[in-house]
Amino acid sequence: MGKVIGIDLGTSNSAAAVLEGGKPKIIPSAEGASLYGKAFPSVVAFTKDGQMLVGEPAKRQSISNPDGTITGAKR
Repeated sequence: MGKVIGIDLGTSNSAAAVLEGGKPKIIPSAEGASLYGKAFPSVVAFTKDGQMLVGEPAKRQSISNPDGTITGAKR
């Protein structure tokens, strides 16, 4: 059977988890420690060369690319 993923899309930070052995397991951030290494900033960026960045990489370039960076979105 396939795995189910749960995603928490927060305004400031996001996180994801899967069920393993009947218990949720947080998927660690690939970018290292950010909010205990388990969550990542809710930031998306589009670079001038067409690349899409999410999380820490998007946050790091937000000063140099403010027009291509989304840092806060509400539904």
